Amino acid sequence: MNTPTQSLKFIITYILISGSLWMASEWWEKGLAKQLGHADISPNGCYRVETFRPFWVLPMIFHRKPDPNNDISPKILPSWSYPGFYRLYDQRRGKLIGESHIYDLESASGTLYWGDKIMPKVMAGFIYIGPNLQDCIGDQLDNPIPKK
Repeated sequence: MNTPTQSLKFIITYILISGSLWMASEWWEKGLAKQLGHADISPNGCYRVETFRPFWVLPMIFHRKPDPNNDISPKILPSWSYPGFYRLYDQRRGKLIGESHIYDLESASGTLYWGDKIMPKVMAGFIYIGPNLQDCIGDQLDNPIPKK
């Protein structure tokens, strides 16, 4: 016989396992991601942007599709064309500066924008990747390295 306490234990166990898998999947979709192509290096060598394909266990249709403008709620049961995300590195030191969310790169991505004094951030189309460093706003070094 199924008692109310057994049903309650089952429901609590189900919620805990589901929640744990959800949190783990948030990590492994980026942690185990595969790099796509070659890195893009900014013209003056301040930044490096790498593109990644997320590691998804479930089919694409089960992943919500966010809008890069954040003014539209994420689509549920979407059709993905080219899921991916970006990582921004300090090319001079090799340090990770920023990482974008996962978007459909076919519809939201575009030309890399390295920033300027008015908008000090690195973007790919509509996708925000990360901020400019203080000593290299808009890919312009404050103290350029002299050429030998």
